[in-house]
Amino acid sequence: MSALNERQLIAIVQESLPYDSSLFQQLITPYLPTLKGYCVKLLNNSPDAEDVVQETIVKALTHLKNFKWVVSFKAWLFKIAHNECINKIRDRRWDSSVDDDEYLDNVIAVESRHEDLSSLLSATMVHLSFIDRNIMLLRYRTELDFQEIADICNLKLSAVKMRHKRVIEFLQRKLAE
Repeated sequence: MSALNERQLIAIVQESLPYDSSLFQQLITPYLPTLKGYCVKLLNNSPDAEDVVQETIVKALTHLKNFKWVVSFKAWLFKIAHNECINKIRDRRWDSSVDDDEYLDNVIAVESRHEDLSSLLSATMVHLSFIDRNIMLLRYRTELDFQEIADICNLKLSAVKMRHKRVIEFLQRKLAE
């Protein structure tokens, strides 16, 4: 049997749910490493990220029967993960500092010198606002396009592009220092 494309696999999985979820694993498995990486980077906490990935999988399985091809399956899956990350942040808000969504207001200067570009970028990304970090992760870790990111973040396309541009400029200034 030849490999099924994503549309065919989703159609088969939708027909077999809720009684047979074995093909769901085949559908979701390619996205798991990227999904976990996205959640870890967005939440800055591996155990919370694992919880969010599990919740995302459960919700995707629960609601897959109603999935429509208005957006790609990948964008739909990351929208669920995005919402679960927000829920996790709300749940732990009492244990963390105030989350400020104003553009780069919560950026803390990177004080120590980093040995390579990757560690400098990672250290700088941690201090971006939730929205800005989310846009960058969705763009570069999950390779979604700007419209899909706008849909996931409930922002206008122009706002996503502008925030992206400002973060790139910010990162370029940090690298120049």
